[in-house]
Amino acid sequence: MKVLGVTGGTGTGKTVVCRILKDEGGKIIDADKITRKLQEPGEVVYDEIRDHFGPGITAPDGTIDRRKLGSIIFTDRAERAALNKIVHARVAQEIKRRVAAYRDAGNIPFCVLDVPIPIEEGFFDTADCVWAVIANNDIRISRLIKRMGITEREAEERIAAQLSNREYEDIADVAILNESTVDDLVKLVKFELKRFLA
Repeated sequence: MKVLGVTGGTGTGKTVVCRILKDEGGKIIDADKITRKLQEPGEVVYDEIRDHFGPGITAPDGTIDRRKLGSIIFTDRAERAALNKIVHARVAQEIKRRVAAYRDAGNIPFCVLDVPIPIEEGFFDTADCVWAVIANNDIRISRLIKRMGITEREAEERIAAQLSNREYEDIADVAILNESTVDDLVKLVKFELKRFLA
């Protein structure tokens, strides 16, 4: 089984690329979903986030208020680093566990690591090839405003808090440019997937 790592900043269309790869038979391991699961009440990560950020980080129902957490970490580099330290090691462990399970199943041609923040353990040390999905910032800003209902400034802050397109390209084996139609993206993904699986 081959392991494809897919990364890219917010608003680039990484999720759409992963959806296409799923349609092509790939098993998707979504780091964001794993993170959300680990942040549920009763999980160690939940307790550590509350200990660090304080009880004000929780919503009335007791869950982590992701919007509130986002507004902190996308404007404060030190707090972002603190959150990453709490979350990354455990997410990496779960990614590796799932890759091993798919490998043991024996009938899966490839799996996809859907990872917004490229980390060494659980991503670079696990993927056979890394794709970075990129798009210019104007397109990304308009996508974020539409998708999340945030202001232009908030969208710019979220983009600025992540790696630049150039930095994503530098760490990738393949850059997937997503600035056109979904049909064009499907063609590009299928072409690059064929090369990856060859």
